[in-house]
Amino acid sequence: MKINFRNLSFLAIYITLLYGATGCNKSTILGSGLIPPGDFVNAQDTTLTGIIANNILRYDSSILNGQNAYNKILGSVTTDPVFGRTHAFVYTQVSLPKSAFTFEGTGQTLDSVVLSLAYTGYTGDSSSPQTFRVYRMAEPGFTIDSNYAYNKALAYNPGELLGTATVTPLSLRDSVSIYGTKETAQLRIKLSTAFGNQLLSQKSDGAFATDSSFRAYLKGFAIVPDTNLGTNRNMIYLNLSNSNTKLTVFYKNTTDDSLRATMAFDQYASAHANYFTRNYNGSQASRFINTNNPNGDSILFLNAAPGLFTNLTIPGLENFPNVLINKAELVITQITSGPSDMNNIFIEPGSLSLRQYTNGDTTKIPADYYTNGGAAYFGGTRQVITNFGGVQVVQYTFNLANTMQRFIRKLDLNKGFRLEGYSPLYMDMNRVKVGGSNLSQYNIKLRIIYTKP
Repeated sequence: MKINFRNLSFLAIYITLLYGATGCNKSTILGSGLIPPGDFVNAQDTTLTGIIANNILRYDSSILNGQNAYNKILGSVTTDPVFGRTHAFVYTQVSLPKSAFTFEGTGQTLDSVVLSLAYTGYTGDSSSPQTFRVYRMAEPGFTIDSNYAYNKALAYNPGELLGTATVTPLSLRDSVSIYGTKETAQLRIKLSTAFGNQLLSQKSDGAFATDSSFRAYLKGFAIVPDTNLGTNRNMIYLNLSNSNTKLTVFYKNTTDDSLRATMAFDQYASAHANYFTRNYNGSQASRFINTNNPNGDSILFLNAAPGLFTNLTIPGLENFPNVLINKAELVITQITSGPSDMNNIFIEPGSLSLRQYTNGDTTKIPADYYTNGGAAYFGGTRQVITNFGGVQVVQYTFNLANTMQRFIRKLDLNKGFRLEGYSPLYMDMNRVKVGGSNLSQYNIKLRIIYTKP
Protein backbone atom coordinates (compact mmCIF):
# COMPACT_ATOMS: atom_id res chain seq x y z
CA MET A 1 0.00 0.00 0.00
CA LYS A 2 1.59 3.28 -1.08
CA ILE A 3 0.22 6.56 0.31
CA ASN A 4 0.88 9.49 -2.00
CA PHE A 5 -1.70 12.17 -1.35
CA ARG A 6 -1.48 15.38 -3.33
CA ASN A 7 -3.74 17.34 -1.00
CA LEU A 8 -5.67 17.00 2.22
CA SER A 9 -9.02 16.77 0.46
CA PHE A 10 -7.90 13.55 -1.15
CA LEU A 11 -6.69 12.44 2.28
CA ALA A 12 -10.18 12.98 3.72
CA ILE A 13 -11.68 10.81 0.95
CA TYR A 14 -9.09 8.10 1.65
CA ILE A 15 -9.84 8.15 5.36
CA THR A 16 -13.60 7.77 4.69
CA LEU A 17 -12.99 4.80 2.40
CA LEU A 18 -10.46 3.23 4.79
CA TYR A 19 -12.84 3.44 7.72
CA GLY A 20 -15.66 1.99 5.67
CA ALA A 21 -13.49 -0.90 4.50
CA THR A 22 -12.11 -1.82 7.90
CA GLY A 23 -15.15 -1.13 10.04
CA CYS A 24 -12.86 0.33 12.74
CA ASN A 25 -14.24 2.14 15.74
CA LYS A 26 -13.07 3.28 19.15
CA SER A 27 -13.15 -0.21 20.61
CA THR A 28 -10.64 -1.53 23.08
CA ILE A 29 -8.93 -3.29 20.17
CA LEU A 30 -7.59 0.10 19.06
CA GLY A 31 -7.13 1.61 22.48
CA SER A 32 -8.48 4.93 23.68
CA GLY A 33 -7.40 8.21 25.16
CA LEU A 34 -4.79 8.97 22.55
CA ILE A 35 -5.41 12.72 22.84
CA PRO A 36 -7.71 14.72 25.12
CA PRO A 37 -11.39 14.49 23.95
CA GLY A 38 -11.64 18.24 23.43
CA ASP A 39 -8.89 18.18 20.83
CA PHE A 40 -10.88 15.93 18.47
CA VAL A 41 -12.63 19.00 17.09
CA ASN A 42 -9.43 19.87 15.23
CA ALA A 43 -7.94 16.41 14.81
CA GLN A 44 -8.39 13.67 12.23
CA ASP A 45 -8.29 9.96 13.06
CA THR A 46 -7.42 7.16 10.65
CA THR A 47 -6.23 3.58 10.89
CA LEU A 48 -3.82 1.90 8.47
CA THR A 49 -4.08 -1.88 8.18
CA GLY A 50 -1.89 -2.62 5.16
CA ILE A 51 1.10 -3.55 7.32
CA ILE A 52 3.24 -6.42 6.02
CA ALA A 53 4.35 -8.62 8.91
CA ASN A 54 6.53 -11.72 8.52
CA ASN A 55 7.65 -14.29 11.10
CA ILE A 56 11.43 -14.74 11.08
CA LEU A 57 13.56 -17.46 12.64
CA ARG A 58 17.34 -17.20 12.58
CA TYR A 59 20.33 -17.33 14.89
CA ASP A 60 20.73 -14.22 17.04
CA SER A 61 24.41 -13.35 17.35
CA SER A 62 23.70 -10.54 19.82
CA ILE A 63 22.83 -12.88 22.69
CA LEU A 64 25.43 -13.02 25.45
CA ASN A 65 26.05 -16.56 26.69
CA GLY A 66 28.83 -16.73 29.24
CA GLN A 67 31.00 -13.95 30.64
CA ASN A 68 28.74 -11.86 32.95
CA ALA A 69 25.42 -13.46 31.92
CA TYR A 70 25.04 -15.28 35.24
CA ASN A 71 21.26 -15.69 35.17
CA LYS A 72 20.39 -19.00 33.52
CA ILE A 73 17.29 -20.88 32.45
CA LEU A 74 17.02 -24.66 32.87
CA GLY A 75 14.35 -27.14 31.90
CA SER A 76 12.28 -28.67 29.15
CA VAL A 77 8.89 -27.89 27.63
CA THR A 78 7.37 -30.62 25.47
CA THR A 79 3.67 -29.73 25.73
CA ASP A 80 3.26 -26.31 24.09
CA PRO A 81 0.85 -26.74 21.13
CA VAL A 82 1.48 -23.23 19.81
CA PHE A 83 5.29 -22.95 19.89
CA GLY A 84 6.47 -26.55 20.11
CA ARG A 85 9.35 -27.92 22.19
CA THR A 86 12.01 -25.92 24.05
CA HIS A 87 14.98 -27.25 26.03
CA ALA A 88 17.60 -25.45 28.13
CA PHE A 89 20.80 -26.99 29.59
CA VAL A 90 23.18 -25.28 32.00
CA TYR A 91 26.95 -25.72 32.06
CA THR A 92 29.06 -24.43 34.91
CA GLN A 93 32.34 -24.76 36.75
CA VAL A 94 33.23 -24.33 40.41
CA SER A 95 36.51 -23.20 41.92
CA LEU A 96 38.79 -24.34 44.72
CA PRO A 97 38.49 -22.54 48.08
CA LYS A 98 42.23 -21.78 47.78
CA SER A 99 45.35 -23.00 46.05
CA ALA A 100 46.99 -26.14 47.48
CA PHE A 101 43.65 -27.04 49.02
CA THR A 102 43.32 -30.10 51.25
CA PHE A 103 40.51 -31.58 53.31
CA GLU A 104 40.89 -31.18 57.05
CA GLY A 105 42.57 -33.78 59.23
CA THR A 106 43.26 -37.40 58.38
CA GLY A 107 41.17 -40.45 57.72
CA GLN A 108 38.45 -38.50 55.89
CA THR A 109 35.25 -40.37 55.07
CA LEU A 110 32.45 -39.06 52.88
CA ASP A 111 28.96 -38.25 54.10
CA SER A 112 27.65 -36.80 50.81
CA VAL A 113 28.47 -34.40 48.00
CA VAL A 114 25.86 -31.96 46.69
CA LEU A 115 25.76 -29.60 43.72
CA SER A 116 23.50 -26.64 44.50
CA LEU A 117 22.36 -23.85 42.19
CA ALA A 118 20.64 -20.72 43.48
CA TYR A 119 16.94 -20.73 42.45
CA THR A 120 15.25 -17.44 41.51
CA GLY A 121 11.92 -18.48 39.97
CA TYR A 122 10.15 -20.38 37.23
CA THR A 123 7.93 -20.10 34.18
CA GLY A 124 5.18 -22.54 33.22
CA ASP A 125 3.39 -24.97 35.52
CA SER A 126 4.65 -24.69 39.11
CA SER A 127 3.44 -28.16 40.13
CA SER A 128 4.76 -30.15 37.16
CA PRO A 129 7.92 -32.21 37.91
CA GLN A 130 11.17 -31.99 35.99
CA THR A 131 14.05 -34.43 36.15
CA PHE A 132 17.60 -33.05 35.97
CA ARG A 133 20.78 -35.06 35.52
CA VAL A 134 24.34 -33.96 36.20
CA TYR A 135 27.22 -35.12 34.02
CA ARG A 136 30.95 -34.42 34.01
CA MET A 137 31.78 -32.01 31.18
CA ALA A 138 34.16 -32.96 28.39
CA GLU A 139 34.18 -29.66 26.45
CA PRO A 140 37.77 -28.75 25.52
CA GLY A 141 38.77 -25.20 26.35
CA PHE A 142 35.70 -24.44 28.46
CA THR A 143 36.75 -21.00 29.73
CA ILE A 144 35.30 -17.92 31.37
CA ASP A 145 36.28 -15.56 28.54
CA SER A 146 34.26 -17.29 25.81
CA ASN A 147 30.84 -16.29 24.46
CA TYR A 148 29.30 -19.63 23.49
CA ALA A 149 26.71 -20.06 20.76
CA TYR A 150 23.44 -20.68 22.59
CA ASN A 151 22.27 -23.19 19.98
CA LYS A 152 25.35 -25.41 20.29
CA ALA A 153 25.37 -28.13 22.94
CA LEU A 154 28.68 -28.35 24.77
CA ALA A 155 30.34 -31.73 25.24
CA TYR A 156 29.79 -33.87 28.33
CA ASN A 157 30.32 -37.52 29.09
CA PRO A 158 26.90 -39.25 28.91
CA GLY A 159 28.45 -42.38 30.38
CA GLU A 160 29.38 -40.60 33.61
CA LEU A 161 26.12 -39.72 35.32
CA LEU A 162 27.02 -37.98 38.59
CA GLY A 163 23.56 -37.35 40.04
CA THR A 164 19.82 -36.97 39.44
CA ALA A 165 17.03 -34.90 40.99
CA THR A 166 13.30 -34.70 40.25
CA VAL A 167 11.73 -31.48 41.51
CA THR A 168 8.86 -29.04 40.96
CA PRO A 169 9.15 -25.25 41.15
CA LEU A 170 6.88 -25.41 44.21
CA SER A 171 9.38 -27.68 45.96
CA LEU A 172 12.25 -25.28 45.25
CA ARG A 173 10.79 -22.02 46.48
CA ASP A 174 11.53 -22.44 50.19
CA SER A 175 14.79 -21.92 52.05
CA VAL A 176 16.75 -24.99 53.16
CA SER A 177 18.52 -25.77 56.41
CA ILE A 178 22.11 -27.01 56.13
CA TYR A 179 23.68 -28.08 59.43
CA GLY A 180 21.25 -25.76 61.21
CA THR A 181 21.93 -22.75 58.96
CA LYS A 182 19.18 -21.50 56.65
CA GLU A 183 20.10 -20.87 53.04
CA THR A 184 17.93 -19.30 50.37
CA ALA A 185 16.06 -21.36 47.76
CA GLN A 186 18.23 -23.61 45.61
CA LEU A 187 18.18 -26.61 43.32
CA ARG A 188 20.14 -29.31 45.19
CA ILE A 189 21.36 -32.41 43.36
CA LYS A 190 23.07 -35.12 45.38
CA LEU A 191 26.00 -36.54 43.45
CA SER A 192 27.32 -40.08 43.56
CA THR A 193 29.37 -41.50 46.40
CA ALA A 194 31.97 -42.64 43.86
CA PHE A 195 32.45 -39.06 42.66
CA GLY A 196 32.64 -37.78 46.25
CA ASN A 197 35.31 -40.32 47.11
CA GLN A 198 37.27 -39.29 44.03
CA LEU A 199 37.29 -35.73 45.32
CA LEU A 200 38.44 -36.85 48.78
CA SER A 201 41.40 -38.63 47.23
CA GLN A 202 42.78 -35.59 45.39
CA LYS A 203 46.00 -33.99 46.70
CA SER A 204 47.13 -30.41 47.34
CA ASP A 205 50.04 -30.90 44.94
CA GLY A 206 47.87 -32.57 42.29
CA ALA A 207 44.34 -31.69 41.16
CA PHE A 208 43.93 -29.31 44.11
CA ALA A 209 47.17 -27.39 43.53
CA THR A 210 45.62 -24.55 41.53
CA ASP A 211 42.35 -23.71 39.80
CA SER A 212 44.00 -24.62 36.50
CA SER A 213 44.92 -28.09 37.69
CA PHE A 214 41.47 -28.47 39.23
CA ARG A 215 39.81 -27.61 35.90
CA ALA A 216 42.02 -30.08 34.10
CA TYR A 217 40.70 -32.70 36.51
CA LEU A 218 37.08 -31.45 36.55
CA LYS A 219 36.16 -29.41 33.45
CA GLY A 220 32.73 -28.60 34.86
CA PHE A 221 29.18 -29.87 35.22
CA ALA A 222 26.44 -30.22 32.63
CA ILE A 223 22.95 -30.00 34.15
CA VAL A 224 20.62 -31.61 31.63
CA PRO A 225 16.81 -31.93 31.75
CA ASP A 226 15.04 -35.09 30.65
CA THR A 227 13.85 -33.99 27.20
CA ASN A 228 12.02 -37.22 26.35
CA LEU A 229 9.11 -36.88 28.78
CA GLY A 230 5.90 -35.75 27.10
CA THR A 231 4.69 -33.98 30.25
CA ASN A 232 7.35 -31.30 30.68
CA ARG A 233 5.78 -27.88 31.09
CA ASN A 234 8.04 -25.54 33.01
CA MET A 235 11.52 -24.10 33.28
CA ILE A 236 13.37 -22.72 36.28
CA TYR A 237 15.64 -19.70 36.65
CA LEU A 238 19.04 -19.90 38.32
CA ASN A 239 21.62 -17.34 39.43
CA LEU A 240 25.13 -18.74 39.17
CA SER A 241 26.78 -15.73 40.82
CA ASN A 242 24.76 -16.23 44.01
CA SER A 243 26.75 -17.67 46.94
CA ASN A 244 24.46 -20.71 47.03
CA THR A 245 25.70 -21.92 43.65
CA LYS A 246 28.44 -24.31 44.78
CA LEU A 247 29.67 -27.85 45.19
CA THR A 248 29.70 -28.96 48.84
CA VAL A 249 31.51 -31.99 50.17
CA PHE A 250 30.15 -33.15 53.53
CA TYR A 251 32.63 -35.38 55.37
CA LYS A 252 34.19 -36.32 58.70
CA ASN A 253 37.67 -37.25 59.80
CA THR A 254 39.13 -39.21 62.68
CA THR A 255 38.45 -36.40 65.16
CA ASP A 256 35.57 -34.27 63.83
CA ASP A 257 32.07 -34.86 62.47
CA SER A 258 29.93 -32.57 60.31
CA LEU A 259 32.75 -31.06 58.29
CA ARG A 260 32.23 -29.55 54.89
CA ALA A 261 34.30 -28.10 52.08
CA THR A 262 32.76 -25.66 49.61
CA MET A 263 33.88 -25.23 46.04
CA ALA A 264 31.88 -22.21 44.89
CA PHE A 265 31.12 -20.66 41.54
CA ASP A 266 33.62 -17.84 40.98
CA GLN A 267 32.30 -15.11 38.69
CA TYR A 268 35.86 -14.13 37.77
CA ALA A 269 37.11 -17.63 36.98
CA SER A 270 34.29 -20.16 36.48
CA ALA A 271 33.14 -20.78 32.92
CA HIS A 272 29.40 -21.07 32.32
CA ALA A 273 26.89 -21.21 29.48
CA ASN A 274 23.32 -22.03 28.48
CA TYR A 275 22.34 -24.34 25.66
CA PHE A 276 18.91 -23.18 24.47
CA THR A 277 17.09 -24.88 21.61
CA ARG A 278 13.60 -24.66 20.12
CA ASN A 279 11.85 -27.14 17.85
CA TYR A 280 8.68 -25.79 16.23
CA ASN A 281 7.89 -28.97 14.27
CA GLY A 282 4.21 -29.92 14.58
CA SER A 283 3.28 -26.70 16.37
CA GLN A 284 0.84 -24.03 15.22
CA ALA A 285 3.80 -21.76 14.51
CA SER A 286 5.50 -24.22 12.15
CA ARG A 287 3.38 -23.23 9.12
CA PHE A 288 4.20 -19.54 9.47
CA ILE A 289 7.99 -19.50 9.84
CA ASN A 290 10.24 -17.88 7.19
CA THR A 291 7.47 -17.96 4.57
CA ASN A 292 8.69 -14.72 2.93
CA ASN A 293 5.04 -14.11 2.03
CA PRO A 294 5.03 -10.73 0.20
CA ASN A 295 1.58 -10.01 1.65
CA GLY A 296 2.68 -10.87 5.17
CA ASP A 297 1.77 -13.69 7.55
CA SER A 298 -1.76 -13.63 8.94
CA ILE A 299 -0.64 -14.89 12.38
CA LEU A 300 2.48 -13.74 14.20
CA PHE A 301 4.37 -15.79 16.79
CA LEU A 302 6.58 -13.81 19.14
CA ASN A 303 9.08 -15.36 21.55
CA ALA A 304 11.29 -13.82 24.11
CA ALA A 305 14.72 -14.20 22.52
CA PRO A 306 16.11 -16.39 21.18
CA GLY A 307 13.27 -17.47 18.94
CA LEU A 308 10.76 -16.05 16.50
CA PHE A 309 10.54 -12.35 15.81
CA THR A 310 8.60 -10.29 13.27
CA ASN A 311 9.72 -7.95 10.52
CA LEU A 312 7.20 -5.15 9.98
CA THR A 313 6.93 -3.05 6.85
CA ILE A 314 4.47 -0.12 6.59
CA PRO A 315 4.67 0.77 2.88
CA GLY A 316 4.43 4.42 1.91
CA LEU A 317 4.33 5.78 5.44
CA GLU A 318 6.92 8.38 4.48
CA ASN A 319 4.46 9.73 1.87
CA PHE A 320 1.76 10.60 4.38
CA PRO A 321 0.77 14.30 4.03
CA ASN A 322 2.90 16.82 5.85
CA VAL A 323 0.58 17.21 8.84
CA LEU A 324 1.17 17.39 12.58
CA ILE A 325 1.12 13.83 13.95
CA ASN A 326 -0.45 13.91 17.42
CA LYS A 327 -0.29 10.17 17.87
CA ALA A 328 0.68 7.17 15.77
CA GLU A 329 -0.20 4.08 17.75
CA LEU A 330 0.93 0.66 16.55
CA VAL A 331 -1.52 -1.90 17.97
CA ILE A 332 -0.69 -5.61 18.36
CA THR A 333 -3.52 -7.85 19.62
CA GLN A 334 -3.37 -11.42 20.88
CA ILE A 335 -5.44 -14.08 19.17
CA THR A 336 -6.25 -17.39 20.78
CA SER A 337 -8.07 -20.65 20.22
CA GLY A 338 -8.99 -20.71 23.89
CA PRO A 339 -7.79 -23.16 26.57
CA SER A 340 -6.18 -25.42 23.97
CA ASP A 341 -3.49 -22.76 23.45
CA MET A 342 -2.43 -23.25 27.10
CA ASN A 343 -2.01 -19.51 27.65
CA ASN A 344 -2.70 -20.07 31.34
CA ILE A 345 0.53 -22.14 31.52
CA PHE A 346 2.85 -20.51 28.99
CA ILE A 347 2.55 -16.79 29.62
CA GLU A 348 2.89 -13.77 27.36
CA PRO A 349 5.86 -11.42 27.57
CA GLY A 350 5.41 -8.55 29.99
CA SER A 351 6.38 -6.29 27.11
CA LEU A 352 7.43 -6.39 23.49
CA SER A 353 10.50 -4.82 21.95
CA LEU A 354 10.23 -2.68 18.81
CA ARG A 355 13.35 -1.50 17.00
CA GLN A 356 13.67 0.51 13.80
CA TYR A 357 15.77 -0.83 10.90
CA THR A 358 18.36 1.59 9.60
CA ASN A 359 20.55 -0.43 7.22
CA GLY A 360 20.32 -4.15 6.57
CA ASP A 361 19.92 -5.88 9.93
CA THR A 362 21.16 -2.84 11.85
CA THR A 363 18.52 -1.37 14.14
CA LYS A 364 18.06 1.53 16.52
CA ILE A 365 15.54 2.43 19.18
CA PRO A 366 12.83 4.68 17.67
CA ALA A 367 13.00 8.39 18.51
CA ASP A 368 9.78 8.16 20.55
CA TYR A 369 11.59 6.21 23.25
CA TYR A 370 13.62 9.31 24.08
CA THR A 371 10.86 11.94 23.94
CA ASN A 372 7.53 12.81 25.58
CA GLY A 373 8.15 10.89 28.77
CA GLY A 374 10.47 8.23 27.38
CA ALA A 375 9.70 4.54 27.71
CA ALA A 376 6.31 5.16 29.36
CA TYR A 377 5.17 7.12 26.29
CA PHE A 378 6.77 4.74 23.80
CA GLY A 379 4.80 1.83 25.24
CA GLY A 380 5.01 -1.87 24.46
CA THR A 381 3.87 -3.15 27.85
CA ARG A 382 1.30 -5.90 28.28
CA GLN A 383 -2.31 -4.74 28.67
CA VAL A 384 -5.44 -6.86 29.09
CA ILE A 385 -8.39 -5.90 26.89
CA THR A 386 -11.66 -7.49 25.79
CA ASN A 387 -11.78 -8.59 22.15
CA PHE A 388 -14.78 -8.47 19.83
CA GLY A 389 -15.87 -11.90 21.04
CA GLY A 390 -15.94 -10.80 24.67
CA VAL A 391 -12.77 -12.73 25.52
CA GLN A 392 -9.98 -11.15 27.53
CA VAL A 393 -6.70 -11.11 25.61
CA VAL A 394 -3.48 -9.15 25.83
CA GLN A 395 -2.61 -6.18 23.69
CA TYR A 396 0.56 -4.17 23.14
CA THR A 397 0.76 -0.62 21.77
CA PHE A 398 3.67 1.53 20.65
CA ASN A 399 3.49 5.29 20.10
CA LEU A 400 5.42 6.28 16.97
CA ALA A 401 4.35 9.89 16.38
CA ASN A 402 7.88 11.31 16.33
CA THR A 403 9.18 8.42 14.23
CA MET A 404 6.41 8.93 11.69
CA GLN A 405 7.03 12.68 11.65
CA ARG A 406 10.70 12.00 10.89
CA PHE A 407 9.65 9.76 7.97
CA ILE A 408 7.42 12.50 6.58
CA ARG A 409 10.18 15.10 6.87
CA LYS A 410 12.70 12.68 5.31
CA LEU A 411 14.90 12.75 8.41
CA ASP A 412 14.79 8.94 8.59
CA LEU A 413 14.24 6.31 5.93
CA ASN A 414 11.23 4.03 6.31
CA LYS A 415 13.03 0.67 6.32
CA GLY A 416 10.65 -1.15 8.64
CA PHE A 417 10.77 -2.46 12.20
CA ARG A 418 11.75 -5.54 14.17
CA LEU A 419 9.21 -6.74 16.76
CA GLU A 420 9.93 -9.43 19.35
CA GLY A 421 9.16 -10.53 22.87
CA TYR A 422 11.19 -8.90 25.61
CA SER A 423 12.72 -10.41 28.72
CA PRO A 424 15.35 -9.03 31.11
CA LEU A 425 17.11 -12.37 30.62
CA TYR A 426 19.24 -13.17 27.59
CA MET A 427 17.16 -16.31 27.05
CA ASP A 428 13.57 -16.93 28.11
CA MET A 429 10.38 -18.86 27.38
CA ASN A 430 7.59 -16.23 27.26
CA ARG A 431 5.53 -16.22 24.09
CA VAL A 432 2.41 -14.78 22.46
CA LYS A 433 0.38 -15.39 19.30
CA VAL A 434 -1.00 -12.21 17.73
CA GLY A 435 -2.82 -11.04 14.63
CA GLY A 436 -0.64 -10.27 11.65
CA SER A 437 -1.43 -9.13 8.12
CA ASN A 438 -4.87 -9.60 6.54
CA LEU A 439 -6.63 -11.09 9.57
CA SER A 440 -9.90 -9.15 9.81
CA GLN A 441 -10.31 -7.03 12.96
CA TYR A 442 -7.23 -8.56 14.61
CA ASN A 443 -4.77 -7.21 12.04
CA ILE A 444 -1.72 -5.43 13.33
CA LYS A 445 -2.74 -1.77 12.90
CA LEU A 446 -1.35 1.75 12.97
CA ARG A 447 -3.85 4.28 14.29
CA ILE A 448 -2.90 7.84 13.36
CA ILE A 449 -4.36 10.99 14.90
CA TYR A 450 -3.16 14.15 13.19
CA THR A 451 -3.94 17.86 12.92
CA LYS A 452 -4.06 19.77 9.67
CA PRO A 453 -1.56 22.63 9.39
